[in-house]
Amino acid sequence: MMYLLSDEGRQALQAAIGTSTLYAFDFDGTLAPISPDRDAVTISPVVRELLHQLAARAPCAVVSGRSLADLALRVDGAVSHLIGNHGIEGPLSSHTDFLAAERVCALWKSELIAGLAQSGIAQGAEVEDKRYSLTIHLRRTKDPDRASVDVLRLLRRLVPEPHIVMGTYSLNVLPIGQGGKGAAALALMRQLGRNRLFYIGDEETDETVFAIPNGVVMGIRIGQSPDSHAGFYLRHQGEIEEVLRLLVHCVGHLADLPNPDGFERRNGQSLLRGSVDLQEKGN
Repeated sequence: MMYLLSDEGRQALQAAIGTSTLYAFDFDGTLAPISPDRDAVTISPVVRELLHQLAARAPCAVVSGRSLADLALRVDGAVSHLIGNHGIEGPLSSHTDFLAAERVCALWKSELIAGLAQSGIAQGAEVEDKRYSLTIHLRRTKDPDRASVDVLRLLRRLVPEPHIVMGTYSLNVLPIGQGGKGAAALALMRQLGRNRLFYIGDEETDETVFAIPNGVVMGIRIGQSPDSHAGFYLRHQGEIEEVLRLLVHCVGHLADLPNPDGFERRNGQSLLRGSVDLQEKGN
């Protein structure tokens, strides 16, 4: 992996900029710092403003494990395109998918709460219900690594079998055949007529994006990881501000071109023709 803010990394970033690129970001641990209190997580005013500037120049998205409603409140209109619930709340899902996911998650939740209470394992573990998926938070357990092993045993007994995605001090529980940040990001890229994807994430749930076989022009992981499919890394989450500044500067040169790659100007912002942003939908 190459350090993105090295001289070579900066040159690679400039080379990756293009009018056919979708710029996408994870939320927790990427745009916003990780916090033991997930309800208090927010993006800084500086990051929000830089995101807003970048989104005025090119299509941008936030791809998160949070529910879409939760994510929308925290992004607060800084970008137009949001994907929630690890991709379940994304371009690929139908109303039938939502109903099926909600039904099975309600069943799993009751079984998990009962199983955790009866066994006494993983004391301090919390089951977060995100309607279409569940997350088991282990940060407040005495030994998160041991708790993870114990909770995995419970999860593997669930019927139907869930898809389990490891997170940072958490386990994400998704219906099989639904979700996946990579598939959702790829679908959004195609929906917007983009053929290049720039993506920054910080954990295993983001590897499905980095591993997209074609189209990822630059994948960046927060923290160096020898097993990552990302080609670049940042040393810590705080460096996201510098990256956004670089993107705003570089993409700005493209935005100054007359009508680059199907963009039109509206109220001083550059918007992809045919797309519908959250403000237009009233969300």
